[in-house]
Amino acid sequence: MQTLVKYLCYLSGLLFSLLIAGSSNHLSSIGFWHVLNTKADPLQSYWQFPRYFSNNIAHLPRLTLGFLARENIPSAQYNYSLKLIKTNKNEQAKLFWLQSITYITHAQRQDLANLLLARSRWDDLLLLKQQELLPKGDAYNHLALHTSNHYKRIPNAFLNDLGFTALNTLPASNSSCIYNVVMIGVHREGLYKLQSFTKQFNKVPEPQKGVFCFSKPVYAAGALECKNTLSMANCKWKNKALRGKVAKQFDYSVIMSKNGTANVMGKQMQLSTSANYHVFLHELMHFSGFEDEYTLPQSKQKWLCLKQGYVAPNLYISQGEPPPTGWHQSESCQQGGVAYKPSKDWSIMQYQQLGLSKRYRALWQKQIQQQETLTLD
Repeated sequence: MQTLVKYLCYLSGLLFSLLIAGSSNHLSSIGFWHVLNTKADPLQSYWQFPRYFSNNIAHLPRLTLGFLARENIPSAQYNYSLKLIKTNKNEQAKLFWLQSITYITHAQRQDLANLLLARSRWDDLLLLKQQELLPKGDAYNHLALHTSNHYKRIPNAFLNDLGFTALNTLPASNSSCIYNVVMIGVHREGLYKLQSFTKQFNKVPEPQKGVFCFSKPVYAAGALECKNTLSMANCKWKNKALRGKVAKQFDYSVIMSKNGTANVMGKQMQLSTSANYHVFLHELMHFSGFEDEYTLPQSKQKWLCLKQGYVAPNLYISQGEPPPTGWHQSESCQQGGVAYKPSKDWSIMQYQQLGLSKRYRALWQKQIQQQETLTLD
């Protein structure tokens, strides 16, 4: 009998609790509805049903959300900041997410970080990381690339998903091409720029298909020391063994830094993210021996302009003899001999933005054939 009484009491208590809970949820939804559809005081309604409002607060109108955010309601501050970011009011948004960041969940921090990443808010992401409030994930790794963290600290799986690789997992060379070129970047923007150059080149390979093959972008921050300069891009290998490994596996290398003008020294091209595709193509032609048709540096003129005859596929230096038929004076030499070029008009070797003409493509193809013949011999 006592057991039956206890059971009935327990059942009655359970039913009463469910009734109260159902009634509470019903009242909460009614209170929320009134805020949405009438002039009910949102702050008063929030404090009556804080949990329900916090769970549904993103559905409130922007003005109401902003009002609650200014009343220091963390869930409102967070959701209002997201709306502000999506309308490019980033600095205003920062005032609110900074106040709510320690109250929101890990998943919400991740969503905030991804939204900041989509807007390239690097300083904001860095601030979160410095406060140890940036969750590990894509935004965290993208920030690491942007700030040039050491290549060994970036997950290989993350790089592979982006179409990149790290220096410690160099891609294999491609036997279908005459020359293999490794594409090396030391920061996020450089990797994406190199990737875009490769995609554009592969659509229309120059000077013809099968000459140059480019690796996927290789992340090498920490292995190179790059000068922050407005003059020529200048990155130097810290480790001779790594440099030797790269040189052994690839015919040429392209290194993209944050700053500096494009240049080629031997089998190495260096340029920055400010360079466009035509600049890249211009520098690529230097690998095949083409010379600049604008005024050369004085240091180079001192020895090159003293030569006679063809010094490049596109440059002939006369020491008084007539130039080749159909060639025209070039600005390359201001001392020594007189320089001549194969085109009367400007070419890609004088002004990169012009792109590659048929005449210069044919010269390039001829040069490649001659280089192959010399290699076979």
